[in-house]
Amino acid sequence: MSKETMSTPPRGIISAQEAEKLSENWTNLRKTTNDQVACNAGDNRSSWYSLEDLTNFIDSVKTSHPNANGLRFYLGVDTSVGKGGHTTIFMVPTELNQKKNRSYDILKADGLDDGLAGYPPTAAYPQQ
Repeated sequence: MSKETMSTPPRGIISAQEAEKLSENWTNLRKTTNDQVACNAGDNRSSWYSLEDLTNFIDSVKTSHPNANGLRFYLGVDTSVGKGGHTTIFMVPTELNQKKNRSYDILKADGLDDGLAGYPPTAAYPQQ
């Protein structure tokens, strides 16, 4: 990629070492409690989405909701995988509330879920 075609990196880029530390923090602070709630079967630690699905979702949000300004990611529990369920991550589009200068969920908009769980679901970062 030439310098002329390189895009500006998004805000919030973190290094692999920072990602590993965040994952380690989750393990140290949340894993035991989370696993107990998941009936000692271990909970899902990650969700994978293809670039194609993410791009298509963003394109559909831009088309359906021209005032959308971002996406909000939520944690949920998918109970279709068993009694305790597995954590999932879903995303919904947001738009700016001009009066409050805050982004709010677009309530009637479709969200995106159905990312693939890590393998195994309990695997921490990095997955190889």
